[in-house]
Amino acid sequence: MVTIQSLVERLASVFAEGENKVEALRARAEYFDRAGKVFDDDGDLFESRMASFLEWYIIERAFQGGPPPAARVVSEPAGRFSDEERRAAVHLHTSHRSLFELGAAADGHLELDDLIGGARFRVRERRGTTGFEVGALFEARLLWDGEAVVFGKTFLFHPPDVRERVLELVDKAALAGTPAADLMFQLARLHTRWHRFGHLSAAKIYSGDG
Repeated sequence: MVTIQSLVERLASVFAEGENKVEALRARAEYFDRAGKVFDDDGDLFESRMASFLEWYIIERAFQGGPPPAARVVSEPAGRFSDEERRAAVHLHTSHRSLFELGAAADGHLELDDLIGGARFRVRERRGTTGFEVGALFEARLLWDGEAVVFGKTFLFHPPDVRERVLELVDKAALAGTPAADLMFQLARLHTRWHRFGHLSAAKIYSGDG
């Protein structure tokens, strides 16, 4: 059975290795320049941001000046990828990454408000909802798995005490017409900076412009 995560790993083996390795290294440098650099000794943050990079590379970033890898698989003739993989690639290609606010959590489902796009989503979370607090602001990727809306692999939770600042940045971006991806990269840089300079308050870190 092809799962979303197994397909991401499969596409990475095709589009980030061998003759495509240079393209993947170039994309990695671009991603961490925009999202904030992380290092091996950053622990869980390093693992999470690497997984986030991989999703971004496979799903969002133009590959060699053309469509991202997931989109290429959708339109590719049968052969290199199975029909099941190509169907799953549709779910990847149409996934939605944004900044969300948790409105409610019950019975294995989360009610989310998209703070950038304005939509509301009901997301199934099989891993459990422990640790999700109403009002939390976080970056995540939503996908359709054939039965329900589910989360991608990674999350980026912003500290509770910067809530008002994050909402201020969202409003500012909306007024300026800033692309959603640019806003989330800005917030990711602030989050990474806060993680690295733990001796400073999150409020002080997020008061910068990223």
